[in-house]
Amino acid sequence: MSEGATAEGTVDGESDPPPETDDAVADGIDPVALAPQLALVALYLVTILAGLALVDEMLANEIMLFQDETDVGNVGVFAAIVLGFTAVLLLAFRYGVSMALLRVGLTLYFGLLVGTVFGVATGIGTVAGGSSLLAGLPTSPVPIAVGLLSGVVLLVYPEWYLIDLAAVVIGAAVIPMIGLGFGPLPIVVLLVVWAGYDAYSVYVSGHMQELASGLGELKLPFVFVVPRSLSYSMVDDEFDLGLDDEDDAGDDGEADDEVASDASAGPDEDADDGPEVALLGLGDAIIPGMLAVSAGQYLDAPLVVPALNANLPAVGAVAGGLVGMAALTYLVHRVEGAHAGLPPLNAGVLAGYLVGAVAAGIPLTTALGL
Repeated sequence: MSEGATAEGTVDGESDPPPETDDAVADGIDPVALAPQLALVALYLVTILAGLALVDEMLANEIMLFQDETDVGNVGVFAAIVLGFTAVLLLAFRYGVSMALLRVGLTLYFGLLVGTVFGVATGIGTVAGGSSLLAGLPTSPVPIAVGLLSGVVLLVYPEWYLIDLAAVVIGAAVIPMIGLGFGPLPIVVLLVVWAGYDAYSVYVSGHMQELASGLGELKLPFVFVVPRSLSYSMVDDEFDLGLDDEDDAGDDGEADDEVASDASAGPDEDADDGPEVALLGLGDAIIPGMLAVSAGQYLDAPLVVPALNANLPAVGAVAGGLVGMAALTYLVHRVEGAHAGLPPLNAGVLAGYLVGAVAAGIPLTTALGL
């Protein structure tokens, strides 16, 4: 994952819409400018729902990053993995490691995760479980072939819609893979800590700005990409997140299991029209989605959506995440620059989770793991 490769955190903002006579614009809403953000909301939701749908299959294959979901120390291990991956990428970008070599290696890993989803979703082939280095990766010919083929497609034709499709599939694999390793208290601690880190990395240190710039060259599913025009292509043009010269914006990120999320200007943006693309880090879907997975698995409440292994706290977390996305969308539509995505998203999912727990008759102390 881009947090594990997972990167999370920022969504890029847009400048105020130019004056127009349209009534919607007159009311302060530019439907054209808002459409890419709404598409990001849809990608966010689909990724989390797909992750919930794979929970039973992941459990059946014993695919969990951590085996003891009650251990709060898992938060520290997760942080070490994500920050370590981030540091490796930053060093690679700074000291001229071959981008082509880096891209091939990461593409292979992402492709194999697609093969993992194929294997667990169809029951064709096998996927490694447990805590080995191969855990979560396909181990039989058919899913490996699917993964390698997916990697080749991403490598030779990194178009934005294929990047988005791969990000949804990869997020669906990573959300239960990691989320099942966190019980109520560890997942609450993780969301609070990671929201704080996200805000720090975007608004204070700005170190993810450099990471985002390098990730743009890789053209891999670290982020969801929604262009403002269907004629936009990532295949022929260099993909630039547009943050290199921003003093007031930073990018946040972790690498795989979550990803840097920002919405930022495209390579040939026009100052009057705003950025060419809207971006959301894959990590901004993975981290909130992990709470929904944990809630459905570890809180004792009747399932209300059995196909998604979702009880009321899990449903509340998903609904709260949509409220958080609405707040984030409003922020990036009104305030120019990159913004940390996880503070509003994690606040929303935590609030929704607690409301769902109360509605299910679960004491708040139990929901918080206390």
